[in-house]
Amino acid sequence: MLLLVCFTASAAFTQTKMWVGGTLSVASSDNGDSESATTFMPQFGMHLNENWSLGGSLGFSNRKEETPTLEETSTVTSIVPFARYWISQPGTFRFFGQGELPLRFYGGELNGDDKDSYNSVGLVLRPGVGISLSERWGLTMLMPPVFSFVNTDGNSDFYLGINDGYNIQDYILDTSLGIIFKF
Repeated sequence: MLLLVCFTASAAFTQTKMWVGGTLSVASSDNGDSESATTFMPQFGMHLNENWSLGGSLGFSNRKEETPTLEETSTVTSIVPFARYWISQPGTFRFFGQGELPLRFYGGELNGDDKDSYNSVGLVLRPGVGISLSERWGLTMLMPPVFSFVNTDGNSDFYLGINDGYNIQDYILDTSLGIIFKF
């Protein structure tokens, strides 16, 4: 019985297409005050069938701000499991909706002293586009959330992004672009 379960799971596993990828973001500005930020968000996912995918991201972010009187460093570690529902048929461009359960752990320093650390957990829904560049390579574009409920140490924030003043340029410029390798 155990061998039958293993063979069935192995067959189901080999028929699904998996991917690895992620995003890297680097930003810096210096206009008298210095600010820099880096985010690295590797991702793993697996297609369950033509319409559903499951995956997760593990992220590391670091932001540093320096002024003549202030030196602040903030760090965030993120664990973001997600489920995607693919709306369109397989092809070069596919649209999807993604539901996430982000867990974030915050910390840092302010003028050399440790800042109070805190955590957050939430539910986020966002649209996206998958772009197939070849059989093995692709891009994903994740748009800003259209729904967000986040609890940060007892304080809850709710956001519903319908008619909230976004214009299309801001919405597109606030997307996350990632590279994926399919296997």
